[in-house]
Amino acid sequence: MKEIRAADGAELRLRPGDLVMCDFDGTITTRDTGWVVFDELGLEEAWDWEYRWRDREISSMECLTGQWSLVDLSPAEMLAMVDRLETDEAFPEFVRVARSVGAEVVVASDGLSFYLDRLMRRMGFELCADDPEPGEARECITRYVNQAELTPDGIRITFPHSNTACGQCGNCKTRHLSRLRLEYQRVIYVGDGYSDRCPALQANIVFAKDHLAQLLDGLGVEYVPFEDFGDILRLTMG
Repeated sequence: MKEIRAADGAELRLRPGDLVMCDFDGTITTRDTGWVVFDELGLEEAWDWEYRWRDREISSMECLTGQWSLVDLSPAEMLAMVDRLETDEAFPEFVRVARSVGAEVVVASDGLSFYLDRLMRRMGFELCADDPEPGEARECITRYVNQAELTPDGIRITFPHSNTACGQCGNCKTRHLSRLRLEYQRVIYVGDGYSDRCPALQANIVFAKDHLAQLLDGLGVEYVPFEDFGDILRLTMG
């Protein structure tokens, strides 16, 4: 993070007309929510599902359904575990500052709504029901996520944002990015994991860490490394 420019020479400073799309698990949260749960419960079988998805043997829809079917907690126990999760304290400030200069921020996650929505509200966000309009002043934030309901019989998951043309991810982030980018001048992507690979390849500027950084290194794709949204604030507002 020595330079204040992306590899293609684009300035990192946020400006009006920018769309920032952020992953959630491991990006806005300090750890992937699913793995906090699976590890705490000692669900080793969850790794079998994970590696099959990473090797593209199965879709993330099959992976998520299989992994969360292993969890045997009541709704109250599940929410108590969610409430102990940590989020990036700088993210709300990043959203505020981005909007103050005329940029917009949306969240795209291949995780589950029951914990994402709860944690977003804990950070002080209202949740929008629609796509943002460029330059529109709004207090809520748009998020795209797989829908999940906690029931006494387990977690019921549906995938309203899947892409049948590909079928790899429950929530096709690239589909959202492709639709939204028509209204914005630049797309900046922030992520850390395997589900971020496709949208990162379509963005003008990418902030990456962990698995996403490793994937982009392997593909020879340039990105800006970061540790947390405090780093991104300094780089985009410096």
